[in-house]
Amino acid sequence: MNQTRWPCYPLWLTLLCLLVAAGAAAQGRFDAGLLWRIERAGSTPSYLFGTMHSDDPGVVDLAAPVRQAFDQADAVTLEVTLDPESLLALTQAMMMTDGRTLDAVLGSALFERAVEAMAGYGIPDSMVARMKPWAVAVTLMTSPTQSGMVLDHVLYRKALDDGKPVDGLETVAEQVGLFDSLTLEEQIDLLRDTLEHLDDIEQMLVELRQAWLQRDLARLVEINEATMRDSDPQFAAAFNQRIILDRNHRMAERMESRLREGGRFIAVGALHLPGKEGLLELLEQRGYRVTRLY
Repeated sequence: MNQTRWPCYPLWLTLLCLLVAAGAAAQGRFDAGLLWRIERAGSTPSYLFGTMHSDDPGVVDLAAPVRQAFDQADAVTLEVTLDPESLLALTQAMMMTDGRTLDAVLGSALFERAVEAMAGYGIPDSMVARMKPWAVAVTLMTSPTQSGMVLDHVLYRKALDDGKPVDGLETVAEQVGLFDSLTLEEQIDLLRDTLEHLDDIEQMLVELRQAWLQRDLARLVEINEATMRDSDPQFAAAFNQRIILDRNHRMAERMESRLREGGRFIAVGALHLPGKEGLLELLEQRGYRVTRLY
């Protein structure tokens, strides 16, 4: 039985978080700051903002420098778009469609524990019974929201209200595929471990939010590294490569066309920013000048 601690990283939607381990300690001047100006000769400056999955007022009430950068931008880029089609695709991807039910997959005892935990999120038993094991686990790795308007959704709605075009660096299929690639046994182990560590996860989310509010990227990295200390090193390294490092390189490449156009406000999870293979370092390597604004 896999009894490792699985790390958790709040992401872009109420029902989705990504499992991450930080790839490397934050590097020097990239150890703090959530808002960065990205510029290169010949293009209008763009902005890169590190987000957190939360509807806490301290998170969603944008600081003045962030509001100013957002207002100056001509277009907004998120990790994924939050349009109705994407949300529907996410919901469908989280459900089992082969006729199986979660109680049959988990057994009655584990299923009852999952149902009890999911009740705190307002999700009825009938819906839980249709969800994939990983989908239940990642739901339980996020804090229940009061408004449902987490930071990325606030940015999306503000862009629409301001008439700014919105696009995404990744698709729902790409993000969900990271979880669907887990075997059924791995998904069940993930859910079981999540249920056994709900208190630890809640405390970690509090610490992550505090570090984010302090704009402390080094602390965010430290918290995530701490969650990996009891994990299988080979598994942790492989999963970290897929969840963070490979995606960092892919997102940096996909940012290029937006940055050439200029005038972009780009928002991604804050843990994608620091590290030797973090977005800030990768963009510098591509010839961009990276300046912390907030």
